[in-house]
Amino acid sequence: MTPIPSFIYKRSNQIAMIVFVPIFALLFITIYRPFNFEHIDEDTGLLTWLNISREVLVQLITVGFILVGMAVVAISRWIMGVYTRKREISYIHYIGWVACEILIMAFIFTVVTLFTDTTKSATTIFYNSLIKTILILLIPYVMCYIYFIWQERVAQLRHIRERLAEDETALQAAYVQIFDEKGEMRLSVRREHLLLLESADNYVCVWYINNNAPKKVLVRNTLTRVAKQLEATHIQRCHRSFIINLDLIKVMRREKEGIFVEFGMEGVPDVPISKTYVESINKWLAGGAK
Repeated sequence: MTPIPSFIYKRSNQIAMIVFVPIFALLFITIYRPFNFEHIDEDTGLLTWLNISREVLVQLITVGFILVGMAVVAISRWIMGVYTRKREISYIHYIGWVACEILIMAFIFTVVTLFTDTTKSATTIFYNSLIKTILILLIPYVMCYIYFIWQERVAQLRHIRERLAEDETALQAAYVQIFDEKGEMRLSVRREHLLLLESADNYVCVWYINNNAPKKVLVRNTLTRVAKQLEATHIQRCHRSFIINLDLIKVMRREKEGIFVEFGMEGVPDVPISKTYVESINKWLAGGAK
């Protein structure tokens, strides 16, 4: 048998149902008076025994019905919560569970009605109580289920949007996008494949790895603009003419001419690090940059 979705009997939804159903029933009984309490005779023994007016008795019975209904639903839903902690419940079982709630309420209403209406048999009263109880509970139960389904769909859509946003953020973090001077994206390279960027007059020469071999492409822009786009990443400027991917450095060596880095790939030039950028590069390499 197919189990019903677990959100139907989720604790918060069960509490919402316990609160909403009696409130709706109170309004329904007050407006439509399905149990015909107004037909209680003034000389009925119950009025004489309680020494109250018929209007007060009607109010007491109405409130009593609501409290009984709330108690039945609350106890039933508590038992359902305990039952579903270790096992699932099918649609057939759930419908049967609701039917039991209605039967219990109808039986209690029948017992109460026997004290106020002595002209009908218990069978007739029970049948009428059962029909009216079904009608009273049908609308709020259906409304609750529609609301629970809508609420779950909204939560699912929100979760999907969050996952898509996370995926988009992860995708953006995985790729480096190079824009031209007009702000149009000209190249998108996986971060671990981007080697360096070299100034070439009014262009930037982008060196990257493709099929395990170095490639390069020219993008019309200045190195200063591109360096600003790549701030707060491991792709840092190290010279007025170079930006390097610190994650791909294989060797850093010091010579008389200064400090150079190597990427360990044939055809890729060694890149100098000017004195202006030595300290910041060392911080990045040491993991001190944020």
